Amino acid sequence: MPVSDPAHAIEGHRALLLAWYHRAKRALPWRESRDPWAVWVSEVMLQQTRVDTVVPYYHRFLERFGSPEALASATEQEALALWSGLGYYRRARLLQAGARAVVAEHGGVVPADHAKLRGLPGVGAYTAGAIGSIAFGLRVPLVDGNVERVLTRLHGLSGDPRTPPLRQTLWALAARYADHEDPGSVNQGLMELGALVCLPQNPQCLTCALRDPCAARAEGTPERWPEKAPKKVPRAEAWSALVAKSEGKVWLVESPRGRWEGMLVPPMVAGDAAALLSSLGLAPERVQRRGVVTHVLTHARMQITVYETALDGAPPHARLYPLAGLNAQAVPTMTAKVLEFVDGVSTKPPRRAGCRRGPAP
Repeated sequence: MPVSDPAHAIEGHRALLLAWYHRAKRALPWRESRDPWAVWVSEVMLQQTRVDTVVPYYHRFLERFGSPEALASATEQEALALWSGLGYYRRARLLQAGARAVVAEHGGVVPADHAKLRGLPGVGAYTAGAIGSIAFGLRVPLVDGNVERVLTRLHGLSGDPRTPPLRQTLWALAARYADHEDPGSVNQGLMELGALVCLPQNPQCLTCALRDPCAARAEGTPERWPEKAPKKVPRAEAWSALVAKSEGKVWLVESPRGRWEGMLVPPMVAGDAAALLSSLGLAPERVQRRGVVTHVLTHARMQITVYETALDGAPPHARLYPLAGLNAQAVPTMTAKVLEFVDGVSTKPPRRAGCRRGPAP
């Protein structure tokens, strides 16, 4: 589906966008520097996560890992500990793999070449476009959920953006916008417009800088773009977890695989109490049922029945951890929820004041 808008139309749209962006953009910490490493960290954290959640993690992460070398030399546990609670932990592992590749292949310097950026582990088209355009001024595009929404509405592009034809069209169109002396501001402007004005529901068309040329506004139903198929409802999953304490400490295991690989979780199984007790070799009278914790992931809604016991011996593969020190460990949000449900003791690190982002891509 080619977009045949003449060059002067794109130039006009871009001029309106940039004027609005330089006037209305939010003051965000990763906009204070064009350091490619800081840009990289921020863009990885912002994938499927809101700005107000990311800000404190961003500060803490760069305080400890201020360069690719710092992250490359750390253990996975050290990296995951500062990512704990942010979710999507594969992002942290890929970021560390990318940092190690930068050290091994580029002397610790993030490359200013788009092809070399794309060759780094975990750096796809979007991340390479963000680093390249924002940090290095390369005329390369990016398309996230916000950009997708702005461009489909502005140009009246029908179809599901997840299908290859429209996806290719969007990237080609974004490349035309990024062909500018300040591609970083253009790309950030498209994202910012989608985050603050061109919202999925109740878009602020009356105050939008691009309202006059916008095809969706002219058509009168902007919310029908982009035309995506309905999201799948997260599947229901039943789990059982055991909070086993001994002298003010809690037994946790390092998850060997799956959602929280390498992170600390309570002994738990998919299934009911019988499956849990069988896996631990415990008699039913040794545990007390405390209730159910709900933990929602992108594709699953976990209903975790929580049991509690006091143990002297270790459950299989478990180690004792002080409750007060868990915020320094690689602990996922699910573990924090379960422990807080039983003890009311927060294992989450303290948060700094954050900024609010629009819809996650």
